[in-house]
Amino acid sequence: DVALAIPNNPVDEVPLGNDDSENQEVSRWGEPRKYDFAVRDHVELGEMAAGLDFAAAAKLTGSRFVVMKGQIALMHRALSQFMLDLHTEQHGYLETYVPYLVNHATLYGTGQLPKFGEDLFHTRPLDEEASSSDYALIPTAEVPLTNLVRDEILEEESLPLKLTAHTPCFRSEAGAYGRDTRGLIRMHQFDKVEMVQITRPEDSMQALEELVGHAEKVLQLLALPYRKVLLC
Repeated sequence: DVALAIPNNPVDEVPLGNDDSENQEVSRWGEPRKYDFAVRDHVELGEMAAGLDFAAAAKLTGSRFVVMKGQIALMHRALSQFMLDLHTEQHGYLETYVPYLVNHATLYGTGQLPKFGEDLFHTRPLDEEASSSDYALIPTAEVPLTNLVRDEILEEESLPLKLTAHTPCFRSEAGAYGRDTRGLIRMHQFDKVEMVQITRPEDSMQALEELVGHAEKVLQLLALPYRKVLLC
């Protein structure tokens, strides 16, 4: 239990800081557009287009869910397909379908347990006696993708393994109370296209930079200005 509570060692390049105000901007791409009219946020635009329905989602489930309809639902699907095609056809990733429910061993494998147990949706309360049928909904596809190689011995020649998956993600956001939760922010359920690379330790920084570059390519092809920031 003590070993599970020990965090990973940060690399030397990680800046010291107390909060996100001390993050370091590394670079920028593109210039944000300027408009001569008041810009509406995505909630207003979605409701005007009858494509985002938070009231219907609240009736079906509760707060922090959304129903998408029409052109917005179509765009949501198209963006996922666009990213999967880009990563598999140009970036060399293997598209992978994974379970959306995982066991506790898998959650320990990627560090969701024990620290982030309250941020997960469990099939039974965490304080009940554990059994082989105790599952949680995945908070990200990284969890099952990474655990595919748990307890496995890999041939060095097979590395790197580059995997991508499109899944829903489920997060209780237990620590988000009091923060900005308007619109599609800190949802309990959202879709994401994940990228994972399994590589040799000495190649990990190179793999990280490649992953960042592949994520940047998505934004560049969509002509979305962005900043790259080194988190403290």
